[in-house]
Formats: sequence, C-alpha cells, structure tokens
Amino acid sequence: MPGSKGEGLRFAAATMGVPLADSDNDLTMIEVAGIDIAMGNGEQCAKDAADWVADAVDARGLAHAFERLGVV
Repeated sequence: MPGSKGEGLRFAAATMGVPLADSDNDLTMIEVAGIDIAMGNGEQCAKDAADWVADAVDARGLAHAFERLGVV
C-alpha cells in the first residue's frame, strides 16, 4: 500500500499504464505528476510549488482543475 500521495499516484499510473514525469504528501504528488495544480485547501508547501491553485475541494475546485486540464 502506498505511503504518500506521490507514491499512490505512481501506483495508479503504473496500474493504468500512464507515464509520469521523472521524479510532504501533496508536494510529492505535484512533483511526480508534473502538473502543478494545488487545491485551495491544500498544504501551503503544495500551493507554493504549484503553477496554479484551484479553489478548495468543497468549492468545486477539483471540477475546475479538471476543466482547466481538459479532462472533462
């Protein structure tokens, strides 16, 4: 079982065959994903590292991030 969000993302990507960029929880996920979007209610270190900060999760931030990325 993964120990961090970054490791979880690596596991999920490997399971689905999705390539990742070469690489404290949210920060490692951003670094691994290569997509620098943090959630508005996320850790400050993740927001500082991000290129863009979405709204908080409970303010439809995930939906807005997916729209920005063209996922939906």
